[in-house]
Amino acid sequence: MSDGLLILLLCAGLGLLGRNLLIAGAAAALALLQLGRAQFAVRWLDERGTALGILLLVASLLAPVAAGRLSLRDFGSELLRPSGLVAAVVAAAAAYLGRGGVALLQAYPAALVGLIVGSVVGTILLGGVPTGPLIAAGATALLLQLFHLR
Repeated sequence: MSDGLLILLLCAGLGLLGRNLLIAGAAAALALLQLGRAQFAVRWLDERGTALGILLLVASLLAPVAAGRLSLRDFGSELLRPSGLVAAVVAAAAAYLGRGGVALLQAYPAALVGLIVGSVVGTILLGGVPTGPLIAAGATALLLQLFHLR
């Protein structure tokens, strides 16, 4: 059994342990692709998966607009409320961190180990909700840069 397959199975187990079905499912799907000798799919995901994931995430966030649940008037009035302004600032910061997260994970894929373990720990011990690794990776990249670590 290859190291990659063992790591994927470990990630799937940690995901199940931490009730993070996204990590568990993704790791299991990749393990199945690897077992099925579908290396072309693994390579494609390695090269383009992040961009596809971000595209789907943004599309899902815009879906209420397409479904007609958010009008132009709603859009404008919500943006001008204090909660809308705070959300805009936080989202801008998250987008900035996400950019750094993508760069970190592309340059240093092993950083994913800490992100998975931290997600499981945060879910189990802190009662948190498992969220996307890009922001956590971006915060990691920022802290590594600030403290000159790596």
